[in-house]
Amino acid sequence: MKRLSLVLWLGLGAAAEAGPWAAGRGHFYAKVGGSRLRSTTLAAPDGTRFEIPRFTKDEISLYGALGLTNRITGVVSMPAYRASDLAEFGSESGIGDVQAGLQVQLGQRGPWVFAARGMVQAPTGDETRAEGLLPTGSGVWEGEAVLGVGRSFAKGKMYGFVESGHQVRGGGLNDGLTYALQVGWNVRPRFTVAGNIRGIEPYRKKPPREARGSPVGLSDRVRYLSYGPTLILGLGHGAALQLDVDGASRARNLADGTTVRLGVSLSR
Repeated sequence: MKRLSLVLWLGLGAAAEAGPWAAGRGHFYAKVGGSRLRSTTLAAPDGTRFEIPRFTKDEISLYGALGLTNRITGVVSMPAYRASDLAEFGSESGIGDVQAGLQVQLGQRGPWVFAARGMVQAPTGDETRAEGLLPTGSGVWEGEAVLGVGRSFAKGKMYGFVESGHQVRGGGLNDGLTYALQVGWNVRPRFTVAGNIRGIEPYRKKPPREARGSPVGLSDRVRYLSYGPTLILGLGHGAALQLDVDGASRARNLADGTTVRLGVSLSR
């Protein structure tokens, strides 16, 4: 079973950047990725949709996970470069908000694995860029506490997991519910296909007396449900190439469009 958990982490679990599976003492997973969002639609907090000039957001992100023990995994996620461009208004760029935390594998019952994850997000980005129109961060401390459960199927050739938790936001921004689901299939030893659903649902929809955060994105009452496929191609020696395509529905206070991500990972 320990061997199966390691295979899920190094091969299948990489699609979700771990899921509920522990990396194992001394094992690691690291990824460098780039993404692009292109949109001409703004979804307002009340659901009204507006046509806007062409908006693009590019990001280079770093992600790392290290097995501190057989049950505890340390996690760090960093948007090293985030650039936004709104036609006719200009562009802004900078570092995003850094996240760090721990994931603990709570137990295992047959093929089922249970885990808890706690993350803290520091306001290392800049919420004031372009007077808040093109921010690189939310400008507040945030945190997330998540419980997840997953299992393998078909002798490890398939897997699935679901997780949900609480997102807490400082600065008077509304807290929310976070959730994610992924189902994956190891088509061949070096090729994995997965389907993803994830999102955020703020607990309160009513606008505050005073607007807080940036006017669009990373601010108050952001809501979305994203969905799409993941493809992972193993390159050998623990390296892999990963492609993600995410569409969105239930978007609020966001530039609504399709996000394409491409990343290279290394795991041991």
